[in-house]
Amino acid sequence: MGFIRTAVVMLAGLACCVTSAFAADIVPSPGSKLNNIVVTGKRISVPDLELQEQVETAMRSNPYFPDEHVTVTIKDGVVTLHGFIYDEWDLRVALRIARRTPGVKRVINDLEIELGGE
Repeated sequence: MGFIRTAVVMLAGLACCVTSAFAADIVPSPGSKLNNIVVTGKRISVPDLELQEQVETAMRSNPYFPDEHVTVTIKDGVVTLHGFIYDEWDLRVALRIARRTPGVKRVINDLEIELGGE
């Protein structure tokens, strides 16, 4: 016979039921699957050449970002943006695009703002 105990715990004014039981008493219903979920804090690792292509494609795909004067270099997941852009808004967009690409560890800004561009 298994041991099952239920307790009601108050946390921040909310009632929460806590149940403890022996592991032998927990039996999955027929047809159900038990899956283990593992959560890690690891960052994904993407090869530099593939990461460079992803960042460049993301910049090219943005219809509001003039990417023709921006080059991307990557070493060990660290993105460096070179070249020039036309205003501070373009700078923010470039940095945001690079930062949001999966696998990017850090972004270094080496862009210059050329006033009166386009």
